Amino acid sequence: LAILPDGSLAVGTGDGGKIYKVRSANASPEASLLLDSSETNIMSLAVDKQGNLYAGTDPGGLVLRCGSDGKPFALLDSNLREVHDLSMGPDGSLYALILGDTISAAKSDGPTPTSTPAASTVSAERPSAPAGEQTKSRYDLTNAKTAVYRIQTDGTADLLWSSTSVSGFSLEATPSGAVIGTSDKGRIYGVRNDGRDALFLQTDASQVSTIVSSGPTHYVTSSNQGTLYRVDDTAGVEGTYDSAVLDAKTTASWGRLWWRSSGNVTIQTRSGNTDKPDESWSAWSTPAPDPKGIQVSSPRARYFQWRATLRAAGAALNEVNVSFSPRNIAPEILSIQVLPTNVGLASNPPLQVDPNIILSGMDPATFGLPNASVPPRRVYQRGATSLQWTAEDRNGDKLVYDVYYKEVGDTAYKLLKGSLDENFLSIDGQSLADGRYIFKVVARDTPSNPAALALSGEKATEPIAIDNTPPLVTATGPGQTVGSMGHFIFDATDAGSYLTRAEYSVNGGDWKPVYADDGISDSAHERYTIDILVPEPGEYAVTIRVYDVNGNAGNARSMLRK
Repeated sequence: LAILPDGSLAVGTGDGGKIYKVRSANASPEASLLLDSSETNIMSLAVDKQGNLYAGTDPGGLVLRCGSDGKPFALLDSNLREVHDLSMGPDGSLYALILGDTISAAKSDGPTPTSTPAASTVSAERPSAPAGEQTKSRYDLTNAKTAVYRIQTDGTADLLWSSTSVSGFSLEATPSGAVIGTSDKGRIYGVRNDGRDALFLQTDASQVSTIVSSGPTHYVTSSNQGTLYRVDDTAGVEGTYDSAVLDAKTTASWGRLWWRSSGNVTIQTRSGNTDKPDESWSAWSTPAPDPKGIQVSSPRARYFQWRATLRAAGAALNEVNVSFSPRNIAPEILSIQVLPTNVGLASNPPLQVDPNIILSGMDPATFGLPNASVPPRRVYQRGATSLQWTAEDRNGDKLVYDVYYKEVGDTAYKLLKGSLDENFLSIDGQSLADGRYIFKVVARDTPSNPAALALSGEKATEPIAIDNTPPLVTATGPGQTVGSMGHFIFDATDAGSYLTRAEYSVNGGDWKPVYADDGISDSAHERYTIDILVPEPGEYAVTIRVYDVNGNAGNARSMLRK
């Protein structure tokens, strides 16, 4: 609905997108068709000081200016669907609130701060620009739920504000821009003509449905449940804002809190160990008025929240920071991989990082450098036993590793290699006597914590066989002639592990596989029978080569004279 200068009423309808002009004559209302659009719905109407009528449509998302003759002129064709509300500014500009395909009561607590290894600093959320949206151009309306345009008197249109998470429901022009009522915690956002935005008001309602201003006073209606608010932008006004709950991921000690504001602003804090504040949380602290900061008095806990109280006109809060140190959590060795024998691991060239960055203690990711180390490459290394492990530290601490070993049956571990920066180690198997060994990897977070607070985590392997001795292979005797065939028998024994395969060669020729007499080479002792064709008189030499599981090879030769 909109009241025209002659006192008649403009009525926008659905089911055809029509606008009717209704006037009262002889105590009976008379209606005439003013506009028959090609849109489905006329969603909003507004009238300027010159008596021009403006209409917002659905589903085309058009803003139309309607002449007295019913001829429409499109001022804006948005990329969104529904022009939900229109409001005339004092300077004659027209503000349009436009919605996407769906309207839903979106819940947005703002970005959740995360902890860093040492003392951490977290800034206040920016409620009107949810996380992830600031990387986009404000003109990119992909997945946008709400957008606000300003159409100036010369017909130019500017996009002032948009959001992919907040649904707007009401709009009211102000001398410097507009205020937007939303379903985001019943909040009202203020948007200036230069695009800057801020939280104007937060209510307990599910959504702010309408806003009407009269000078410094705003009348606000809400839905779910229906409530009428009066907001006076005059001296003596007081309001509070509760921040999103900060999750430190573990019990944390709180440091100093400081903020940037203007006017009369005080801050209080509280903490607790439930994700939603309840009666188990600490009480709100005494209000602190000095933005230069205070030492937080709230007790150690996992969760933290601050409350700002703004008093009198002109009070504004721009930024809040709190430092905290989460309790150190011991690192974990998640898994250890034991590579096959003779597979060594060699470091790849490390990523080049400015030494000044390392000395400064800053995170290389700040400079666009990845934190992950370069994985090693695999190389052949005779007798090597290689370990590769994955570790995790919930505080994000830098880790170093110690590798210990002991022979099965020993009581104490011995240090093999200490203070490794890399998560792998190749062990020269020939430096250890044949036997079964257990290796233990210990992760320490000492580079990121004082010695008294550093913690460690460890994991051990299953027993691993170290076997540097080749199998013992013997011929049971010289080869025997059976008709045109030569018959050879060999025995193979391995003291440290078990046999895996065998092959033979006749007179230095190519190697050919041979299976154990029981069908498979899989034990510490196997017998191998080899039959070859001996069609002509002469000497035949058969050499057999037998391998154990660690790649050690032993051989033997048997002769046959025909």
